[in-house]
Amino acid sequence: MKKGYITYSIILWLCFVSWVGTFMVSCDTMHEPTLAEKPPIVVEGWIEEDDYPVVIVTHAVDLTETTATFDDVVEKWCRVSIFDGEERYLLTGRLNKDYTPSFIFTTTHLKGKVGHTYRLLIETETDTIESTATMMDAPDLLPLTLKQVADNDTSYYIRADLHGVDLTGYYKFFVKSNANDSHYYGSFLGTFAGEDYDETNGFDITRGIHSGYSTEVFDHYFHPGDVVNVKLCSLEYSVYDFWKVYEQNTYMSENLFFTFDSNCPTNIKGGIGYWAAYGVSKRLVVIPKERER
Repeated sequence: MKKGYITYSIILWLCFVSWVGTFMVSCDTMHEPTLAEKPPIVVEGWIEEDDYPVVIVTHAVDLTETTATFDDVVEKWCRVSIFDGEERYLLTGRLNKDYTPSFIFTTTHLKGKVGHTYRLLIETETDTIESTATMMDAPDLLPLTLKQVADNDTSYYIRADLHGVDLTGYYKFFVKSNANDSHYYGSFLGTFAGEDYDETNGFDITRGIHSGYSTEVFDHYFHPGDVVNVKLCSLEYSVYDFWKVYEQNTYMSENLFFTFDSNCPTNIKGGIGYWAAYGVSKRLVVIPKERER
């Protein structure tokens, strides 16, 4: 497979499956979009507690065909709005090299607040795409603990302990290593239901694969000198369902980049992808360059 194919966002990995017509995995809270002959709109969007929204709008592409160009993939001319109650916020398209693709829609006039419901509206010349997400409290993320990988004094994972887990809630860990990452990425198998959290053992966090890494040099662990930011997010069930299926397809396959034999679930009406409102709890841990033995 050509190297250029793995440089798109995680959502574009879904696009390949979407356009070639395999079925959508669904649940009671989600719908099965009808895929027309033209590629569907793909949305990757979120708003976090006390932070600005980010929305990436692309077109599904068949990556078995000729490599798609930036202009083929990215939808730059749509109107993207977020409604916080009756208040409407228009998002501005701009380049941001921290993301791939590097064209995002955002605004500095809106920050996420727990308890608020946010309606996303995307309007193109031919399509109207909508989704709604409500932001819930995240559990408290207690001080993190470094754990050394057995028989390896330069590789570590992180133990996270939580306080205030809602047994009926849903959560996901994201990590950002200052040495390697431009922004937060999902940790390895970091999506879980509150009822599955084990207070005795906590939660072990390692790095998750993403498009910024080469599979030839990637490993899941952290190393001396890394400054690791850990973020725990609260999720609605529809977004939890999306991430669980995504992780199962990505991490349990021999091919980490193109693995989907069915589409991920979606909470997007008129397209595919996800729109999330994340309650957030954060912690940071520094791995010294030299540790005492």
